[in-house]
Amino acid sequence: MKKKIVVIEDNHDILELLGFILENEDYEVLASLDAEPLKSLEDINPHLILLDENLGVHKGHQLCLEIKANPGTSHLPVILISAVNDLAEIAKKCKADNYIAKPFLIEDLLNLVKQHHRRNS
Repeated sequence: MKKKIVVIEDNHDILELLGFILENEDYEVLASLDAEPLKSLEDINPHLILLDENLGVHKGHQLCLEIKANPGTSHLPVILISAVNDLAEIAKKCKADNYIAKPFLIEDLLNLVKQHHRRNS
C-alpha cells in the first residue's frame, strides 16, 4: 500500500512539482492550493502533511496548531515549508514535526519525507 501525503501549497508550480516528485517516489499525493483537505484529515488519514506557511488567508503554523490540538489528528506528522527567516522558531512553536526552508534541494525534501516514514512505520 502506498504511503499517503497531503501537500498544501499556494504556489501552483511548486505544488505541481512536489506532487510529481512524490508520485515518482511511489507516494499517493493529495495536493491542494488551499487548506480544504485539512477539514477531512481524519477521513484521509495521511502518513504525512507537507504544509506551506503562507497560504493567503491562512497561515501554516495556525493550521499546524489546529492539527496538533485535535486528538483525531495530533499524531499526524507535519513538515512546515516556507521561505520565512524564522521558520525554525515558527515550526517549534506550532509543534511541527519538522520544517524545510525554501528554496530547498529535492534530495533534502525526499530525505525528510523518508525519515518520517521510517520513524512512523
